[in-house]
This record gives sequence, C-alpha cells and structure tokens, in this order.
Amino acid sequence: MSSETISQSEAARRAGVSRAAIQKNLLSGRIVANGKRVDLASFNEWLAVRKSIQGGVQPAEQVAGAAVQVPLASPDSARPSCDGLLPMALALQVEQNAKANLKQLEFDQKSGAVVEVSVVVATVGKEYAAVRRKLLALPAEHAPSIHRCKTVADVQERLRVLITRALEELTADGDSNSGTAVS
Repeated sequence: MSSETISQSEAARRAGVSRAAIQKNLLSGRIVANGKRVDLASFNEWLAVRKSIQGGVQPAEQVAGAAVQVPLASPDSARPSCDGLLPMALALQVEQNAKANLKQLEFDQKSGAVVEVSVVVATVGKEYAAVRRKLLALPAEHAPSIHRCKTVADVQERLRVLITRALEELTADGDSNSGTAVS
C-alpha cells in the first residue's frame, strides 16, 4: 500500500460523488483505506475503472474556474496498464466478484428467495385466469336469482354479494390450479 493518502471528503470531491459513496466503496474493498484516510493509489485505480465504465460521464474538477483533469495514477505507480485495459489485479477482483455474485444467486434460487420471471408470469397468469373464470361464471350460475330481484338496488346488492363471495373464495383458495376452496 502506498504511503500517500487523502481524506474521504477529498476523494469524494475528486470523484464527484458523496462521502457516503466513498465509504461504501471502502467497505466493499473497491478502495483501500489507510486508517480513516483513503489510499491514493487504490483511489486512482478505482476512479480510472469508474471513468472507463461510465465513458466520460464524470465531470472534470473545477479549480479557480478552470477545468483540471484528475490524474488517474500516481507517478510512482509502476503497475502494468495492459494497453488501457484494467490492471490485472483489478480484473481478477472483478472476476472473483462475478463468481461470488453467481454463487449468491444460485444460493438464493435454491433457498426460494429468488425465482425466475417466467415462473412468476405463469403463476400470476394462472391466478388471473382463475379470477376471470370465476367472475364470468357468475351470470350463468346466478341468472335465476338475479331475475327475481324487483329493483335495480336489489340487483346491485345481489351482484355485490356474489362478486364478494367469489373473490373471498379465490382468496381462501389453497390450490389455485384447481379452482376449489380449501375446507
């Protein structure tokens, strides 16, 4: 680790982000800390990667009204640049992070915390189909009782009761595929 450090506030100013963003990157290990201060070499690497990913979205620093470009690496760093590619150590870290993320996703899938979108779409589609089936069956099943109603208010009340009952049955339905309520 280099002996040059800057404060977290200075790092945030140079990167054009909040101090909390710097702290988050320190905690994740993307930037190395030297006590409470930020290691300049690791910060410059992080900033270079960030700028290469964002394609020049980061604003240049303003010093007394003039735009100043922040140096991406300290002059004493003798790390190979791989012709503008990520430094090898950083590339390895990115690969390790990707592998860890895949393992976490696999664990979340096995534990049921994450499911595929197609499964959710199929399940929601089945539920919508059950609601549609149930509501469209109401007129045929209950036409005689609705026909006996004397006033519009009676028809409205009868329909409200029938629809409410149908929706309650669907809500209490333990087996959404069969359309029958669990007793």
